[in-house]
Amino acid sequence: MNILNDDNLEEVISGGNPILLDVYTEWCPPCKILGPILEKMEEEYKGRVDFYKMDLDQNPITGNTFGIDRIPTVILFNNGEAKSFFVGLREEEDIRSWINKNI
Repeated sequence: MNILNDDNLEEVISGGNPILLDVYTEWCPPCKILGPILEKMEEEYKGRVDFYKMDLDQNPITGNTFGIDRIPTVILFNNGEAKSFFVGLREEEDIRSWINKNI
């Protein structure tokens, strides 16, 4: 997954495809489980949804902007707007259903 930061987030989310953003930290055990699940799913959605990740500890402005106070938080952006999000671990099939419902 490509890495986003506070400086390039706005530019990326205003692009064409929907954006899935995994907000994590290096020290978060659930983040270490969710990350590989999303990386696997990235291939499945190639060309339809662009997958990115962002370390919350390194990018506090984004965390404050979106009120992120728990991790992992996954946000789906469509047409430059945050359309939906979830917090915590989810099964791969639940994530797939969530993505399909929101793109």
